[in-house]
Amino acid sequence: MPFQDSTPHRAFLTFAVILFGLATGRLNAFDGAEVVSYYGFDDCIRLYNDDINVVLCPAAGGRVLEYSRDGKNVLSLSPEGEGWSSSDPQNDGSAERPLMDAGRFDIGPEKLINRGEVLWSGKWDAEITGNRSARLTSQYDPKSGVRLVREFQLHETTSQLRCSQTTINESKERVNVCHWGRTFAVGGGIVVVPRTANDRFPSGYVMYEGGRNMQLHPKDSNILVDPKTVVVTGPPKHAKLGFDSHAGWFAYLAPDDHMFVKRFKTFPDRPYNEIAGLTVSVWYPQKDRVELEPIGPAELLKPGKRATFVEQWWLLPYEFPSSTTSSSPNTSSPEEINLSDIRKIVARQTRAAGKEPGTIISPEVHEDRRVTFRFSGLESKSVNVMLNHRPTPLKRDADGVWKVTTKPMSPGVHEYVFEVDGVRVTDPRNRWLKKWFQCASLFEVPSDDPLLTQQSDVDHGVVHRHVYQSQTTGGQRAAVVYTPPNYDINAAEPYPLMVLCHGHGDDETAWTEVGRAHLIFDNLIAAGKITPMVVVMPNGHPVDLQQHPWSEEYHIKNAKTFVKDVIEDVVPMIERQYHVSDDPQRKAITGLSMGGGHSIMMAMDHPKEFAWVGAFSAAAPGEPFAEDHPEWIPASEGDRSARKLFWIGCGVDDFLLERNHQFVEQLKLHSIPHTYVETAGSHSWNVWREYLPTFTQLLFR
Repeated sequence: MPFQDSTPHRAFLTFAVILFGLATGRLNAFDGAEVVSYYGFDDCIRLYNDDINVVLCPAAGGRVLEYSRDGKNVLSLSPEGEGWSSSDPQNDGSAERPLMDAGRFDIGPEKLINRGEVLWSGKWDAEITGNRSARLTSQYDPKSGVRLVREFQLHETTSQLRCSQTTINESKERVNVCHWGRTFAVGGGIVVVPRTANDRFPSGYVMYEGGRNMQLHPKDSNILVDPKTVVVTGPPKHAKLGFDSHAGWFAYLAPDDHMFVKRFKTFPDRPYNEIAGLTVSVWYPQKDRVELEPIGPAELLKPGKRATFVEQWWLLPYEFPSSTTSSSPNTSSPEEINLSDIRKIVARQTRAAGKEPGTIISPEVHEDRRVTFRFSGLESKSVNVMLNHRPTPLKRDADGVWKVTTKPMSPGVHEYVFEVDGVRVTDPRNRWLKKWFQCASLFEVPSDDPLLTQQSDVDHGVVHRHVYQSQTTGGQRAAVVYTPPNYDINAAEPYPLMVLCHGHGDDETAWTEVGRAHLIFDNLIAAGKITPMVVVMPNGHPVDLQQHPWSEEYHIKNAKTFVKDVIEDVVPMIERQYHVSDDPQRKAITGLSMGGGHSIMMAMDHPKEFAWVGAFSAAAPGEPFAEDHPEWIPASEGDRSARKLFWIGCGVDDFLLERNHQFVEQLKLHSIPHTYVETAGSHSWNVWREYLPTFTQLLFR
């Protein structure tokens, strides 16, 4: 449904998203997210679905200005705060700061941590990061030594809003902080806080009298306590209440017939460094509003470390109790509140933070290189993760989500699938897939030193995909082409050409989607380590994969057809459409596994076509080749010099290692110049990601 603003002084004006994209380095092409003006602030971010609107404000403290259902905002916004910014030259400290309310988050403990205004009311950076998702990042705060990052994800169809705050210690000292989830809701409602068995407070709550005084046995006519719940029906005698609930949720019944639920994880075995060790605080300030605060555990952060706390928000329809007491128009009668009904609604319509469909994070790569996998199969009896072909069992937690965290893993790319009750499936939370005979999910563990496969702040080339009519096969085939940064079709000298071949069962996208070859080329070109070149990555399966793809007959037929297709279809197409050289001394071919075998066969069948040949973990010829390919054996020094490089590499744990050994012995036997490299590693992308830059840096010298 279109956005409907229910307050006349707020005006929505959609800005040109492309301008925002340029300002943030990202162009918005996502559903349910746009840039708007709101509450006197430009460049707010609106996240929305058919029923729910969320407005984020980077201009003043990274707040949530609106969280509404059907146009009814549950958050409190004071009129005097409209458009106020601490960065405005007018606000030089001489005038009193207006209320900074609505959906705030903060760090604590209150009165103990020295937090600067840049976190509370300063200007934050903002970015739309996906469908109905955004990220807000604060400036560095020298007073507290931290920077805050807030990420928001609105569900596609429900009111579920995932709010995470990450505290990053960018100082040179240890920082002791906790999450302080300050959210100001509209006043006149009812707070419902469930009690838990390990509650430390005799009355189920404590009441702060101001200053350092605290009542451990408070009594208040507006607070109803039973063994399972504390209900606050209106402002108490003293403004601040504290709770020791580990239920992981509390609810606010708003007077506009909505129930605002906050879910969050608690940690009974960890210290909470708020003065009374609270997990929840509720505060009634003088204005007509109420503050709803989840509090996180103590985080002692070393320099460079970070901690994340997640709040899950829900806004559900709920008829507000009709009767009020005579003492206060903002106080409801406890008899009108059906606590059992509230608990059922929360149990059925919300789940614990991070556990909801659409917001489960899997895989989650931690800073220490451990990896957490999650799977939400509530009815499943067993779930394993097949990580790099080895099974590890997941355990189901209290919310029905299967989970396991690994030991620290080596940097680089890894593949996995889930085995659910004996059936193998890819991770439904992970969009990065390896398209093989059986697809696998992928993730990458970063290195302390930037990898060549990581996107850097350098000029980037362009990846093209071509569909062409193959005269060799009589049908349509596909190839991916990389052109270097600042590719010039009118350059004085044609670009060198490299043919890059993939492995058995993959397709033309494997080297870019898994190998990140285009990023390797970008980074090497930017460093001046390779010659800018055009790279074509053809599909290595011209013969239908349904024709017994594991048989030797298939391999021979497919390899011969592939070589013919490259020579007669692919290379001529590239020479027609790109500014590349037709000189064999400026042409290279290489590949991995099956593609390495294709490169060797190309060198055998067409020895004068490519002067530079590479083979990574190659499916090399298993038999002596001199009799079938006498033309490949150099008969003169002139033939020897025609091939500039024949480079072969294989990992010591590769199942094709012995086959490569035998092939290299044949090369030695016939005095064929070559370079053989043996490295650590198996038949894996981490090895091939290292071989590609090694080989490429040797070319066209």
